[in-house]
Amino acid sequence: MVKFKKIKKRKLILFVFILIVLFYGIFRSKSYEIEYSLGEVTVLEKFQKEKKSYDFIFKVKEKEFFVSLEQSYIHSKKLIQNVDVKEKGDTLCIVPKGKKLDLYPLCIQNNEYASFHLIEDDEIIDSSLRKKITYEQKNFKNMSIYSLNNKKYFIWNYEGFTVLSGDSQKEIKLFNEDIYNIPLAIKTGNYLIIADYNAKYVFSKFYVINTKNNKVRELDVDKEISFDSYFLGTTDKKVYLVDKKNKKEYEIDPKRLKFHDITKKNQGRILNNGEWEVIGMNALVNNDVHFQYKFNTTYELLDGILFKVQGDYKTKLSNQSVKEIIYVDESIVYYLIEDKLYYYTDSDGEVLVMRNFEWNFNYKNMIYVF
Repeated sequence: MVKFKKIKKRKLILFVFILIVLFYGIFRSKSYEIEYSLGEVTVLEKFQKEKKSYDFIFKVKEKEFFVSLEQSYIHSKKLIQNVDVKEKGDTLCIVPKGKKLDLYPLCIQNNEYASFHLIEDDEIIDSSLRKKITYEQKNFKNMSIYSLNNKKYFIWNYEGFTVLSGDSQKEIKLFNEDIYNIPLAIKTGNYLIIADYNAKYVFSKFYVINTKNNKVRELDVDKEISFDSYFLGTTDKKVYLVDKKNKKEYEIDPKRLKFHDITKKNQGRILNNGEWEVIGMNALVNNDVHFQYKFNTTYELLDGILFKVQGDYKTKLSNQSVKEIIYVDESIVYYLIEDKLYYYTDSDGEVLVMRNFEWNFNYKNMIYVF
């Protein structure tokens, strides 16, 4: 009887083990590529495990459309169920549909990829596909506020920051005199870091603002740092600064108020697409080197035209002349047009955020979005 129970137990363990193996084999994420047809449209569907993204190429009427989506693995294939094709004159749009993905129309106009929000013909892009953004204009100081998109904004006002969020407006004063340019200011995570511009040629203190509660702390350092410095870039938690005059690279941890020299044997380090690399201080001092990041989606300005870039495909996002990209993540871009701040997302299109007359004159490194 005991022997029989042992045999049953072994079989049960073996059965559970086989189930685990089968479950892992079936449901674990894996890269794949598949091609299929939906009417007159050919779809090339690709999942890239390392990037956790789905890429789709749609071929129709000798034209090609591309979209890359950040998306965890879906345990099925052929995710596009239908593609509507709309054509009129020099405009061709497709409207892909799938239950498990957030998809938006893709368009070519005048042989150029263009956001569907720029297509004003309802026969091609139905008005129901365009989200209507409503707002009530508010004024604070010299700024007009329209749509804050549930974000928090720190706007440089020459003595400190004006903080705008929802129905709240506040000012944080840092300096006694007007400071018109603040190149040594940077954000990382929920923190905003700025050098002590009360000093003149060298400084030994940073101001660290916790943007969640607007509290300001001081980070005193035991070094004299030249204003002839620049930020290399950030990680999720830390900031990296090069002092060109003293040939030093420093690491700053705003949460713990830590600051230390990471220069070794006249060498510093940079972050290149997720990998740390050693680099000579002469290269850092003689060139403004910056961290390189790997993203599925980036944004760029070409002769005042704003484009979203995915792979080799560039999509025009605005018909206005853009002078500066302010803030980017992969799904949203903030940018300046004259003295007006806008954001763009595929769901909302181009939306006016606020207007500040001062941005006609000064705007570099003066707007921070959290």
